[in-house]
Amino acid sequence: MSISNTTLTTISTGTPSDGIAIPLIARFWLYLISDVLSLICGFFLLFHLTFDSTLRRALHNHVIIAALCLCIIREVTTIPWTMHVYLVGVVPIKSPTFCMIWKFIESTVYTTLAKLVGWASIERHILIFHNQWVATKRQRILIHYIPLALIIMYGIILYGVVIPINDCNRRFNYNVQTCGYVSCIYNSAGYSLYEFMSGGVLSSLCIGFGSVFLIIRIAIQKHRLQQQVHWRKYRRMTIQLLSVASIFFILFLPPVLWGICQKLGVLSTVGSVSYGLYATFFNIYVIFLFPFTCLGTLPQLRTRINTIIRLFYRQQQQHRVAPQQIATKQPIRQSRL
Repeated sequence: MSISNTTLTTISTGTPSDGIAIPLIARFWLYLISDVLSLICGFFLLFHLTFDSTLRRALHNHVIIAALCLCIIREVTTIPWTMHVYLVGVVPIKSPTFCMIWKFIESTVYTTLAKLVGWASIERHILIFHNQWVATKRQRILIHYIPLALIIMYGIILYGVVIPINDCNRRFNYNVQTCGYVSCIYNSAGYSLYEFMSGGVLSSLCIGFGSVFLIIRIAIQKHRLQQQVHWRKYRRMTIQLLSVASIFFILFLPPVLWGICQKLGVLSTVGSVSYGLYATFFNIYVIFLFPFTCLGTLPQLRTRINTIIRLFYRQQQQHRVAPQQIATKQPIRQSRL
């Protein structure tokens, strides 16, 4: 399929019809820059978390590793496909199967990532205040590894079954994201409510209350015992959770609250609809910002980055000085006897 330059220009610079005032070409570059930077940071962080034995064995890093993998999967699949729609005006592959795979990846990553952070908000209480619960290998398997595996498997199995259901012959629009496809099971008000409550509301409650109560418990213990209560030991775990949770407070929670108000019939104005559109559009920055937030909570990696930058700067300086030294040398001529 060939598309002329005129058509490309019209599509990429034309006025979007989805209610968001950001031009399509601006969305393309916004996503492209964010995606590339996030991928670089994500791969760097994942490499060090998996190959550094100390970081890999730390239980609180396992959720981060799983979440990073989900972010990277979406950044190399559905986000480039979305950018293709913004630039060309059509999906990369005009196929119902492709559209269902696209919807499956987006739905699985979106809900699983929120559930992982929600579980991390609860698990931090165990690791800080009840670390004896994970003292043995069997306890770690039951309390740490099994919940982590179940959360990931739940999303894969659920949407692997739900997404292909198209007995109502839903049509595919190959000019919008995910082809505008929605599984026919969402015609059921009961299932839609279940998914909204389990995927959005429950995750938000776990993240919100888990983070807030963690700070409260630390403050109470510190005041009661008049000491640090191992604060230095567990400070990184707490800061890591609060940093990650802040992204969800800003970008994930508002669409959920908007959805709750919409289902209750509280919001019905044009302004509320526009807010929902923009909140959904910028919700993708949970994926983009997640690696940077995790990187900022690992001082070991910050030190390594600074070391790499210094070494690179020194090499550049040496390369600049070397030609100057060669140019200043004068050829030695042998004197004639």
